Amino acid sequence: MNNLGTKIKELRVAENLTQEKLAEELNVSFQSISRWENGISTPDISLIPVIARYFGVSTDHLFGLEDEESEITKSEFEQRYLNFRKDGDLDGAYEVMLEARKMFPRDLHFCTNLAEVMDLFEGGNSMQVSLYRDKNFSEQIRMLCQRVVDESKDETDRSKALALLSTYYMKSGNTNEAIKIANSMTDILHSKEVLLGEILSGNDKKKQLQDNILNMANYISDILVKIAFQKEYGFTTSMSPEEKLAYIEAANTILMIIIPDGNYFEYSRKLGWNYRRIAELYTMMDQKDKAIEYLLKAEKMAAYYDSLDKEKVYKFTSPFCDLATSDMTRNGKYFSGTETEMLSYRLDELKEYFGDNEHFNKLRKRMGENHINI
Repeated sequence: MNNLGTKIKELRVAENLTQEKLAEELNVSFQSISRWENGISTPDISLIPVIARYFGVSTDHLFGLEDEESEITKSEFEQRYLNFRKDGDLDGAYEVMLEARKMFPRDLHFCTNLAEVMDLFEGGNSMQVSLYRDKNFSEQIRMLCQRVVDESKDETDRSKALALLSTYYMKSGNTNEAIKIANSMTDILHSKEVLLGEILSGNDKKKQLQDNILNMANYISDILVKIAFQKEYGFTTSMSPEEKLAYIEAANTILMIIIPDGNYFEYSRKLGWNYRRIAELYTMMDQKDKAIEYLLKAEKMAAYYDSLDKEKVYKFTSPFCDLATSDMTRNGKYFSGTETEMLSYRLDELKEYFGDNEHFNKLRKRMGENHINI
């Protein structure tokens, strides 16, 4: 029965309650709470369901009978969430996190997951965008993230929550609060990853440094694309197609310098999307032959990515990252379908420009139909 006192203490501390406050809520003396937690005595049997209801747990949970089963269930929820994210099924990821939150309302990691997938609905298909707006997802995200920031001890979850909060305040026009959050974060040069790269030794050190190189190359590549294309950044309307082309070409070049042997794994999707962007820029410059050239490169990358086993962790073979891995099981996306289907969807948008162009129509035929819903 001493386990009961330990569990009560865990729940009290998790709720940031003093012994006095809990005693007041349960209508007992704070000395009683202290004796329970120290294993000197146990609550009266009539109080057990009252305590369970107060903390929102079962009586079995109070006695520690559900702990092992709960951890298994949490792991199952997490895996289902990751699988839905990997498949681009935002609706499935959202529903499974709602289910997880009902079963584990105090689990802060699930709060982070739910906020993360709700945020993606803003850029999802028409039904998801409507749900984001009609159910006021932005405010729900703010509340979930604030709770994680206030209560979680997991720095990864807290960092994700802070990033989402910063974005929330930026979008709502509260730039000062967004900047305040950003200024509270660790700077790039003193992050955990950079410090580990200095501290570790041998292959552990080399692997960490290679991971850092890949992550930084990926970040730089993303930013170059966002400057050229993401309207929220505020630059895209003032840039010419030629200027945007230089940015996107640089974005791909950076990744290809770090991975020169062509075994791009997860990054092949990014390279393929950029090839398609380059093709679209060439259509704006009315250079059909160059546009076709880059659409063919996009086709090759889409086929490569689709051929990868999404349940596998691959090892890079480039000398710059041969100790790093590409975990396809954690490579999420926001749409349901293959990369080939997504390229087919984008080709549909270009068919009027290309008209009866033989090379373009052969490419469309190879791509086949798509069932992308955006």
